Amino acid sequence: MMMSQPAVNLSYECVEEVPLHRVRGNQLGILLSVIATVLTQQWWILVLPLAVQLISRAYGVKYNLFVRLFSPLLPVSQRTEARELLRFNNLLAILFLVVTLAAHYFGLTLLSYISLGMLTAAVVAALSGFCLGCFMYFQYKQFRFRQAAKTK
Repeated sequence: MMMSQPAVNLSYECVEEVPLHRVRGNQLGILLSVIATVLTQQWWILVLPLAVQLISRAYGVKYNLFVRLFSPLLPVSQRTEARELLRFNNLLAILFLVVTLAAHYFGLTLLSYISLGMLTAAVVAALSGFCLGCFMYFQYKQFRFRQAAKTK
């Protein structure tokens, strides 16, 4: 007797859980943009992942160019990630990209490389299976829970 696995939502509609291959597609797009930027020293390339993340934040994964381009190349995953965590990670990516671009624009080279390095480390870790943003979000929620418990 064979147990059937739950069907993976292959549509791009806004859902509470996003299949991991879609999440990885976005991460891969960010990583490739970072690599292209470092190799060519063309910092304007980082405007692309910033635009993709801003559009995705505003309109959802359905409009994420990196998800559309790269997730079909990855094996379909039964595993999912919560939309709440994805929104937090998306915010972190936007923050790192804005800091990187602003620092470069203002001639703060060291800060731009530090910020870009932090983004790169987070993306590589996520592609390797450890979600730094998820860990940070969990710690934040724990902190908020402890603070709320103290006030009662």
